[in-house]
Amino acid sequence: MSYDRYVAICNPLHYSLVLNMKICVLLAGGSWFLSIIDPLPVTIELSHFPFCSYRIIDHFFCDLMPLLKVSCGNVFKVMSIIFSQGAILGLISFIFIVSSYSYIILVIMKMKTALARRKAFSTCSSHLTVITMLYLSLVIVYVIPTSDDPSNSKKAVALLNTVLIPILNPMLYSLRNKNVKFAIQKHFLQEQH
Repeated sequence: MSYDRYVAICNPLHYSLVLNMKICVLLAGGSWFLSIIDPLPVTIELSHFPFCSYRIIDHFFCDLMPLLKVSCGNVFKVMSIIFSQGAILGLISFIFIVSSYSYIILVIMKMKTALARRKAFSTCSSHLTVITMLYLSLVIVYVIPTSDDPSNSKKAVALLNTVLIPILNPMLYSLRNKNVKFAIQKHFLQEQH
């Protein structure tokens, strides 16, 4: 998405040439491929793990960290794999997003009218909102050291990451569509009468 926004704002006249069907298929296929390959080392390692007799996971779903809490084996190797993959893939995607938006901001700041700048920032706002929510929730759940306090704060944030963000994602992008905005306004105006 950040590359799409970069091309749309920084090279608008070349948008259909740069982001043609082949490039879109490669970007989507690459994302799917990484999404399938990324968890394999941890999954394979966990499949050989011994688990204690207490097999109740204190979570809304079978998330990785609560699963590791009920294991009886040494989690150092799994945690090392998780940390290295997170550092490599997370850092690469973060750098890609930050560099794309840095170029976008430079181009927007050079625009002559406030209306053009506002429209360009509006184009990026939904993606930046989703990315910010995603990265913050990932850092809270997986990076910040966990304590054994009984609060459910990490559970709630994990739920936000796996349920709320995917639900909000299409809604945030749909609100940019004029037809959707008009339908929502029409609906709320009808309810008031």
